[in-house]
Amino acid sequence: MRVAVYHGRGRIALEQRPDPVAGAGELVVRVRACGLCGSDLMDWYQEPRAPTVLGHEPVGEVIAAGEGAPPVPLGRRVFVHHHVPCMTCDLCRAGRHTLCPRFRATRIDPGGLAEMVRVPAQNAALDVLALPDEIADWAATLIEPLGCVIHGQRMAGVGPGSRVAVVGAGSMGLLEIGAALAAGAAAVVAVEPRADRRAAALAAGAVAALPGADPSGVADALGGLADQVFVCTSAADAIAGALHLAGPAGVVQLFAPPRPGTPVALDLGAVFFREVTIQHTYSAGPLDTRDALAVLASGAIDPAAVVSHRVPLEEVEEAFRLARSGEATKVVVEP
Repeated sequence: MRVAVYHGRGRIALEQRPDPVAGAGELVVRVRACGLCGSDLMDWYQEPRAPTVLGHEPVGEVIAAGEGAPPVPLGRRVFVHHHVPCMTCDLCRAGRHTLCPRFRATRIDPGGLAEMVRVPAQNAALDVLALPDEIADWAATLIEPLGCVIHGQRMAGVGPGSRVAVVGAGSMGLLEIGAALAAGAAAVVAVEPRADRRAAALAAGAVAALPGADPSGVADALGGLADQVFVCTSAADAIAGALHLAGPAGVVQLFAPPRPGTPVALDLGAVFFREVTIQHTYSAGPLDTRDALAVLASGAIDPAAVVSHRVPLEEVEEAFRLARSGEATKVVVEP
């Protein structure tokens, strides 16, 4: 089968590898689509793993099952989660599935940017979800990133009546807007320097889209400062500015990690008397992916407003170029 191998420093190449074989409890899935994540573009994060096959947002059809595998019919279209927790440790029992020691130790083989993947028994048992006919393969690749958004919004307490600010209106920012509104948020405002992305945020349901982190503008649009602020960019100045958008007892959640060692000048005095909480969020658990599938199936989010480019596997270099250049909102690779 063909796989796209990342060799570090932004270099990626198509190579041949043996087709995967399903062991006990395992599935083999023919990949039909896989989204590119921002983390796939972070060389500082991926280079220690190189050479590696990236891609952790795969959707495909089951083509083989090992003895004792879940009873998924061959040919069934499925979403496959690349990590799963144990569901029994103290962190899992506390609902912190993405912090489970087993979570990052479980992964699909070799990665979603391949013609086929082997799904380990743990993943097959816990987080392979059958897809309804009305959700296209390319649209279903949003389940994993939307699950990450839902995981973070659950932590931050988004719900009916929430006033939400989203800093950065790329693909994750657009999903933040849609998920917050689906959860019952009263209003969402976007902060985004690019005019085209501000327009996309308004189309996604934001009541306002501001070019900069202006607290008075956010307060005017929301009827007060935000209850939750989601920072969907790793830019240090955007992180620093986001602290000023949260109201009393508000939450500022950092969604995109900056490169290690990047200095961020946080004016903690500006949030001290408002008791603002600064959070971080990582990945999504099996409850989050199920909620994400339900939100997509409900039609609350338009996948076509998020996925801007679909590229065949043989043009994977172009897929990464589009994603890195900022021309694309979200790129999906289709083997």
